[in-house]
Amino acid sequence: MKLSGNKNQCRTCDTYFNSNTAFDMHRTGKHGLNRRCRTPAEMLALGMFINIYGYWVSEPMRKKFYAKTDTV
Repeated sequence: MKLSGNKNQCRTCDTYFNSNTAFDMHRTGKHGLNRRCRTPAEMLALGMFINIYGYWVSEPMRKKFYAKTDTV
């Protein structure tokens, strides 16, 4: 996969993430003590999922709809 922008790959588990937020969510534990990658089941339980491009994401993209108003 091509990595650009905030997309990244964990060098520990080789998993791809669509954002720094998703990457950070997949790590758990204290640095230097018990830091590790979450399992896919743990990430799903957090509400994360794999998008159509194969990247883990922290939440679905939400489309914002704005009402068109006429102001005079």
